[in-house]
Amino acid sequence: MTERKSGTARNQKPTPADITIDDLSIAGMNKKASARLLQIVQVAADLFHKKGYGPTTTRDIGEACNISPGHLYYYIKSKDDFPAIFKQIHDNDVTRWEKSVRREMKRLLPEKLLEKAVRDYARLTHDRRRVIAFWYHAQTQVRDEDRLGTMEAEKRVDDVFQEIIERGNKEGQFHVSDPFILAINILMMCQTWALKRWLIKDQRTIDQYTDVIVDLIITMAKGNQESRPRKL
Repeated sequence: MTERKSGTARNQKPTPADITIDDLSIAGMNKKASARLLQIVQVAADLFHKKGYGPTTTRDIGEACNISPGHLYYYIKSKDDFPAIFKQIHDNDVTRWEKSVRREMKRLLPEKLLEKAVRDYARLTHDRRRVIAFWYHAQTQVRDEDRLGTMEAEKRVDDVFQEIIERGNKEGQFHVSDPFILAINILMMCQTWALKRWLIKDQRTIDQYTDVIVDLIITMAKGNQESRPRKL
């Protein structure tokens, strides 16, 4: 495995990105109300992560924010409002990631483009690890439209990875028999940081973890022409 130098020092632990007002796309609220809603959303994300979505009540969220139930109702009508907010955040993240990758498509060769896409998506996964973990843990407890909206966003991520791999195949850089399956596996490797972070975080930083999966993915994409599996 080749060594890569990372832009972040090995002993430096990156700070996760907070949810911002821009992420929420709040309309019709003054600055003070927007800041209060932002606090409520971040507290709810923490509680869902610690207690689970089902056991957490709106009363729990209000008490953690030091807000009365009546005052909380001004911002959030029910606990079901939070999955819709998280869906919006995830969709906005994927849209920004996809735009960034597509801007580089004409400039970078497939191998470098795939590396950039993986590194950027792994960073996104780190920054939004609680939101991503929420969807895996609570998907059977949320409304269909919210769950399906998140699934559509992940399908867009798969499509971008698949497009890069197929281009690499055409240009002879990659030798992948099934780009669709590899694209899904890339998505899951990135999201493993959020889903199994309890197992990984004490052994690897996000940069170290990303270096490893980038090497694995590039190796799989390049393949061995003499021992390539048959295409199904």
